[in-house]
Amino acid sequence: MKRTVLLISFLFYASSGFSFSKNVKPFLCKKTIEVSLLANVLDTVKDSDSVKKKEKKFAFMPIPTLTYDRSQGAGAGAIAMGLFKADNSKKAPLSRVMAVGNYATNDSYYMMLGTRLYLMEDNWRIITAVGYINYNFQAFQDFEDGGTGGVIGVYETPYTTKGGLIAFALQRRVFENFYLGLGGFMMRSDVTITLPDGSEVVEPNDTNSLSIPISYDTRNSIYNPSEGIFIDGRFSMVPEWLDNDNDFIKTMLYVNHYKKLGDHKILASRFAMKANFGDVPFASQDYIGQTDLRGYTQGEYRGNQTYTVQSEFRNNFYKKWGYVGFAGLGIAYRKSEEGAASGDWYDSGASWSKPLPSIGAGIRYQVIEKAGQKVNAGIDIAAGRGDWGFYFRITEAF
Repeated sequence: MKRTVLLISFLFYASSGFSFSKNVKPFLCKKTIEVSLLANVLDTVKDSDSVKKKEKKFAFMPIPTLTYDRSQGAGAGAIAMGLFKADNSKKAPLSRVMAVGNYATNDSYYMMLGTRLYLMEDNWRIITAVGYINYNFQAFQDFEDGGTGGVIGVYETPYTTKGGLIAFALQRRVFENFYLGLGGFMMRSDVTITLPDGSEVVEPNDTNSLSIPISYDTRNSIYNPSEGIFIDGRFSMVPEWLDNDNDFIKTMLYVNHYKKLGDHKILASRFAMKANFGDVPFASQDYIGQTDLRGYTQGEYRGNQTYTVQSEFRNNFYKKWGYVGFAGLGIAYRKSEEGAASGDWYDSGASWSKPLPSIGAGIRYQVIEKAGQKVNAGIDIAAGRGDWGFYFRITEAF
């Protein structure tokens, strides 16, 4: 049901948070050519030149991943990313294509393919993604006695979302650093909910939306910024006339700020808001976790609105190696309902969750450097209120 978080993570941050413990090595590396005993020196020079040209056109990085999540269990997968120039633009950032796949021991798996294109001197930006998920997760819900109508208790409710999705966004620079566009999202899926008595309910959960993406971007680098601001907002309509069962609005706002503190030292800060209005179904609620906020993996803190702030100190302390330390705070909102919500984090009938702190650290290693763009991969570990998480990522968290 919470496929939206997986998709957003993939579209905007290039990976959902997962753990990783293997060394990596670039697929494309500079070849060493033996000078002695070569039959044809001219042919060797030509071959060497062609390799160099290929390296300049496309930098490819496949990375195997090992994962662990308190909800998903252990798993294995792979991330493959390629950086390239989508056209002959000199000032446009490198475009990228990414494929992600993972299988976990609770029988969850997903496969996704997406791309970000920067075209015509970065006057056009295009995002596309397709994928398939079989996602086993859980929620914490209260259930009523069918006879009295009273609340009989709060239960951890397992559910499975299975289906395919497609998304796109097209943006045009309308004036300096400001982009405006049109986007869409479509998902065809079934949701299987396991009730407290062990019975199962299968419901179709199709979602079709149109969105207006708005961005303001002064970052000095797309993949590893040290200065600038990135504001990314989306206003999405999920209307009944697009074959949806519910009519509601989804809004998202992300504000990232980057400040250079010295040689190889950066302070990155982020505010994130996700707010839904109207007849919002349970499947389209958001929960605290993933990129916002690391340290929460159970999906317990969910609602129609979530708000988070966090800061991260980044230090490239030795050649390609670096570390990060981060801390943040979040809160979730839902409509007041009779009885308790999930566990102890809501007071009985309350609308706001308790404050949700997060703290953690991670290690980074530079896996790609191309045309001045540096891409890091790394591992983070974070703790939240009664929860914790272990994350692998390629590119920074935000």
